[in-house]
Amino acid sequence: MPVMNGYEATRRIREEESRYGIRTPIIALTANSVEEGLQDAMEAGMDLHLTKPIPKPRIAQIVLDLSNQVQN
Repeated sequence: MPVMNGYEATRRIREEESRYGIRTPIIALTANSVEEGLQDAMEAGMDLHLTKPIPKPRIAQIVLDLSNQVQN
């Protein structure tokens, strides 16, 4: 992103969400290994950290799981 990275964007989104009492799932997609970005992603407030390539069935399952969490 030209102005900010994904971690900063997530922090700002979480800050805004806290004002309205909502929570939007945020998933980090990266080519880095899990160990490299996982801690930064979690500290920024992301819900998941996935490394590419991601098989389509895995993406579909993640979206389904997250949508079920939001509904409950």
